Amino acid sequence: MSSPYELLKQQNSKKDIYLPKTLELANSLFLAFIQKNNVVGLKLCLVLSGVRSQIEYNKDNAVRFNIDTLCKVINITRKELSINIKKVIEVNFIYTNEEGGLGQTTPIHSYEYINNNKEILIEVSSKAKSLFTELGKGQYAFSSANANNLMSLQHKHSLKMQLLLELINNFDDNVAKRKRYNLEEMNGYFGTNYKRYIDLERKILKPVKEEIDNSSSLTFNYQFNDEAHGTGRPKIKEVVIDLIEQKNVQGRLL
Repeated sequence: MSSPYELLKQQNSKKDIYLPKTLELANSLFLAFIQKNNVVGLKLCLVLSGVRSQIEYNKDNAVRFNIDTLCKVINITRKELSINIKKVIEVNFIYTNEEGGLGQTTPIHSYEYINNNKEILIEVSSKAKSLFTELGKGQYAFSSANANNLMSLQHKHSLKMQLLLELINNFDDNVAKRKRYNLEEMNGYFGTNYKRYIDLERKILKPVKEEIDNSSSLTFNYQFNDEAHGTGRPKIKEVVIDLIEQKNVQGRLL
């Protein structure tokens, strides 16, 4: 059975299109979608970055996809696409222009269902298009990520954690794949407001680790570090995230 990535080849009769195993995306761009909890928009950006050398934009910076193919690639249903696509075009991206000032754009400007709802036409801003098509140029930091790891995940917190793991994994090989975060930092990244580490563990870390363990070749372990607090019980001061690479993933969807 063909993988969802190979199904992209069906969307253009003139040229085969496929999503490579390794994706790249501007850090600031995917953080914009993370902050808005916009998983569908983030996956669309990953696709546009991944197939950048294989597609052609029209004069309005728009590209079209077969809807069934696109949904299979980003691992959602048609209904989920319909529900979320309006939210995608509401995400703002703030960037630094050539003069050093700040600019703002909506990376995905608009969409239109065409060909009796068999295809979708996605128009992007000129700034976003340059980030999709000119990776590695300019002043923006870019990261690589495993396409299978990202597209197989369905829940927003799992995808956020996977992106964090991919970012950590991009560090120099000589640097330990370990990061430490306090509760405020974790709440800020996941868009939550937990008061206790036990709630963070119950609502985020445990369920996210379970899904990632079953779907991704790059997963993690975590532990809590305590600090002495008077004569009472030690108080948790941080959570330590350690990267783990898996060779055999039993529950992978792709």
